[in-house]
Amino acid sequence: MKKLFLKEIKAYLRTSILRTRAALGITQEEMAHRLLLSTRAYAKLEAGGACCSLATTLIFLSRCCPDRRSFLDGLLDLLDSFDFSED
Repeated sequence: MKKLFLKEIKAYLRTSILRTRAALGITQEEMAHRLLLSTRAYAKLEAGGACCSLATTLIFLSRCCPDRRSFLDGLLDLLDSFDFSED
């Protein structure tokens, strides 16, 4: 269950960041700069080869996220959808 949860969180964060970059109309390099990441690390995140750290997620919320409430509501809905009592 935990692996599936982590996979879903990774997908949610990646999708949110991709949509935000598209909405802002900025390059990978610009988004990497905003998130305080190297361009290489950001490209890996976008490709699904890496996941956001908590620090990167918080920086995203602080510097990039156009609708924090929606982002956090989606994240909490995802969390609520998992039953961890079996773990």
